[in-house]
Amino acid sequence: MLLLLHGYSDSSRSFSLLEPCLQGCRLVVPDLPGHGSSAAGDGLMVGDFADDIAALLADLGIDRCVVIGHSMGAMVGMVLADRLASTVEALILVSGTLRPAFPLSEPVTKAILRLSDPIDPADPFFDLWHAGPQPVDQTFLDPLRREAAAIPANIWQGILQEFTRLDLTGTARRISVPVLSISGSEDTIFDSAQRTALISALQKPQTVVLKGFGHNPHWEDPAQMALLIDRFLARIQTTLSVCKPDG
Repeated sequence: MLLLLHGYSDSSRSFSLLEPCLQGCRLVVPDLPGHGSSAAGDGLMVGDFADDIAALLADLGIDRCVVIGHSMGAMVGMVLADRLASTVEALILVSGTLRPAFPLSEPVTKAILRLSDPIDPADPFFDLWHAGPQPVDQTFLDPLRREAAAIPANIWQGILQEFTRLDLTGTARRISVPVLSISGSEDTIFDSAQRTALISALQKPQTVVLKGFGHNPHWEDPAQMALLIDRFLARIQTTLSVCKPDG
């Protein structure tokens, strides 16, 4: 079973281009708390989101899974792999980082801090937020934009504030399952220094840096992303109990 966890301000829709390319495994693709159709929980920390996903896995009776996490979803995935070592059999991090603090000087940070309800889906901020070096179909982006605008400003800003305090270095060092780290060379959200720190903290991860890609490679080229995922699962298939490339 593949558990797909989306990023900050996205929803399960974030993986809708990738899902048709993934074959041979059951997919579970939730909306994280406060995103998409999921109500906000009691906390906005990555650990709180991990608690909620752990409860979801228990409710679904899932005791083995491979986690694919994008951006904030990658952070949640690392916490799950640390806390539920007997459940998470492997981890695929897409545009991951250990310390996601957004510098106050960055235009994206300033724009998030200026958000106020009701948030207008036509706000130029979303052009900046979803920008990338590779073209992405606007008919895919428009619903994501509307869902992101529906998130209350206090949730946007609360998560941003939590990011300023988050450091997953210790968490990453404790992860013992196979890890694949995929990132784009032109990621403007989490830069090469953050990528290097992540790789250094993990125990012998497999790494792929996609030249010319940005923060959302699963939007930019879902077929290539699926191929990387399939190859990783094939390489580690002897360690997997429930999710193998042949189904």
